[in-house]
Amino acid sequence: MQLPDTLPRVEVHHDPLTCTCGQCGGLLETVGEEISEKLDYIPGRFQVIRHIRPKLACRPCGTIASPALPAQVIDKGLPTARLVAHVMTAKHVDHLPLYRQETQYLRAGVPISSATLCSWLGQGEYWISMLAEACKMALLEGTILHADETPLPVLHPGSGKTDKAYLWVYRSQADAPHPVVVFDYAPDRKGIHAQHFLGDWKGILQTDDYGGYDALYRKEQVIEAGCWAHVRRHFYDVEQRGPSPVAQKALAWIAKLYAIEADIKASPSDQKAEARQQRAGPLLESFRAWLSETQMQVAPKSGIAKAIGYTLNRWKALTLYLEEGQLSIDNNPVERALRGVAIGRKNFLFVGNDTGGERAASFYSIIETCKLNGIEPFAYLCDVLEKLPTWPNKKLHELLPWNWKKTALP
Repeated sequence: MQLPDTLPRVEVHHDPLTCTCGQCGGLLETVGEEISEKLDYIPGRFQVIRHIRPKLACRPCGTIASPALPAQVIDKGLPTARLVAHVMTAKHVDHLPLYRQETQYLRAGVPISSATLCSWLGQGEYWISMLAEACKMALLEGTILHADETPLPVLHPGSGKTDKAYLWVYRSQADAPHPVVVFDYAPDRKGIHAQHFLGDWKGILQTDDYGGYDALYRKEQVIEAGCWAHVRRHFYDVEQRGPSPVAQKALAWIAKLYAIEADIKASPSDQKAEARQQRAGPLLESFRAWLSETQMQVAPKSGIAKAIGYTLNRWKALTLYLEEGQLSIDNNPVERALRGVAIGRKNFLFVGNDTGGERAASFYSIIETCKLNGIEPFAYLCDVLEKLPTWPNKKLHELLPWNWKKTALP
């Protein structure tokens, strides 16, 4: 393994035990060096930043003054922006619950309660929510969006049990030059939340078969796009329950559609649309004819009948991607953005209240957008949390992940 040149090197010199030859007793001379490298690790450590400001006195009038303390991410609080960024990253990127962070800090000799860490997250979220809202505005400028939702257990006050809340997630099209993903917390899965989030937005919305989006599709301003991954999943589930020649044939047909997508992945959107119409179009027409014929031959309430019905009932939405080269064949881009939530949910199990859910939505919006734009979340959070307390609101767009650069304060 080649160790990166960017890592700092600590040299340890080993002096010889003797300067004479063990064979003949002659004097040894240095003729070169043998160097071997070992990879070492130093656990994260705390340090204290001391802000020392001189007190200045005016002897004629008795006035005493001192330079102002730089604006902090938490006014009059103990942590620096870097420490708050670390707590955020540890929980929402590394999926480390606060009580585990508390244990780690205690090992380092700094007792910080999980309640204090939670307070820091809440105060830091004030700044992150501004960026998340700006991300939402940028997202809604696009004309193609993916949408999905995932459960987020929330503690029911006084019962010791949890209710099922949801994080709704919206992502820009897969080939967007500056991809954005925005999470929206809601206490339930009612479709009204998607309507409220999107407002007057117009464009193509790609989702699964959840009926909560139907009210949006009844509006002329929102066009439904289907997901072939969900179609495949229905046939795959049938095949998993027992060998099914019909499901196997359907899966083989769908595999051909994905093979075409793999071939044209790097093509411009207009060329994608042309290739899809020429290659996938005839294939889909044959597939539809076979599905319609097969539907008449299988038991009406069987699993395979449901899979076929699901496909035929959404045919218009499923074939929209033939005409729109910028549209994905499936909704997988947004589902990938939910992986971090799923892993975190297994670790911290639930959020304490609705406020915690809203906080998680803001954090995930920024963290997942950073990942999509190839930005390391911790470095980004360190920098923006340092800048935001004095950053002009009219220049907030400069701190959005795809515009962000480490620059000096204005």
